[in-house]
Amino acid sequence: MRKHKIPAAVAALGLVGVLGAAEAAAAHPSRSEAGDIDTALLEAKFADFAALAGGSVLAEVRDGDDTWTGAAGLRSLDEGADPAEPDDRVRIGSTTKSMTAAIVLQLAGEGELDLDDPIGGHLPGLLPYEEDPTIRQLLQHTSGVPDLLPALYPGLGHGDFTDLYAGYRTHYEPEELIAIGTEQPLQFKPGTDWAYSNTGYMVLGLLIEERTGDSLRHAFEERIFEPAGLDDTYFPRDDTSGIRGPHAVPYVTTGDPDRPYFDTTKLSNTQLWAGGGVISTVGDLNAFYDALADGTLLAPALFADATDFIGTGGSMDYGLGMFALKPGCAEDPGAVFFGHEGDGLGHQTQSFHSLDGERRITLAWSIDDKAGYGDEDAFDAALTDLMQAGLCG
Repeated sequence: MRKHKIPAAVAALGLVGVLGAAEAAAAHPSRSEAGDIDTALLEAKFADFAALAGGSVLAEVRDGDDTWTGAAGLRSLDEGADPAEPDDRVRIGSTTKSMTAAIVLQLAGEGELDLDDPIGGHLPGLLPYEEDPTIRQLLQHTSGVPDLLPALYPGLGHGDFTDLYAGYRTHYEPEELIAIGTEQPLQFKPGTDWAYSNTGYMVLGLLIEERTGDSLRHAFEERIFEPAGLDDTYFPRDDTSGIRGPHAVPYVTTGDPDRPYFDTTKLSNTQLWAGGGVISTVGDLNAFYDALADGTLLAPALFADATDFIGTGGSMDYGLGMFALKPGCAEDPGAVFFGHEGDGLGHQTQSFHSLDGERRITLAWSIDDKAGYGDEDAFDAALTDLMQAGLCG
């Protein structure tokens, strides 16, 4: 749910290696489905990354109809834990924003709203500002609405986990989280700058409920999961914690030698909601973005609008619920891939795809190292190399 500064080509955090390299790099590729994919290259880059990431690492790469999958490490840090499997579930964090945005775009295509409508025309009084951002500005993070996470967990910014320990199981209504996030004034006049805002996507979740007359959970199931065939994906029920089915255990690192890893499995699902609450698999995420590109979920004109990227001041541009990644492919350095990254307060995801839907990679790992341990430059390089191997071939 948090948005990190994105170094070089891809967003990354330095993770501490908690397993031996040989154990961590035990990949399980689906060779029978790999076709012309360079499995040797992927296995090598995957092993390099897994050895640095620690915990469990999951990946799926698709090139047309060919698929390669990998899993490394154990599902948890507990003694006797089972090996990770490629179809293990994870919290996808902010990758959820692409799904939320897709529903808003669908509603625009149905004439239920206009992307340039001021949000106050649909949800009057929800935001306490005289200047009313538009739906498009909320989608592309140009609204100026402050992010709620620094207000919800103020200690995290300087390595103090007291607030997280005390509050990670607290349930909230979306309106409560929006109120927490908007205690501060607008960061800038809407439309004049770019700043990532989870608060803005909580507002969009309420907009979906207002326009559809359904719960956000029902909207996700009816409009995203079912048509895209995401059989292992779900949006948790209100007032629930935890993750259903086989899953990688999410951890944050604390910097405390007496409690170095904090298990966030029981994080209240309400804290992520429309900005980061979906639970899925690497395979389902590839299928979701494929369904965006092939017209299953969005008409071509709407997909073009979503991938009309603007500058963010960082290394990746942003559209409507999607980042634009240029991984630096040797044969086409300017090639653009769309998708998102996600932070589920433990689980980390990267999911990026060619605009024609042919090349896809989704990667997930289970330890979020907020303390920045390990060789961060080596981690960033290994992540970049793996993303390039998956996307560039």
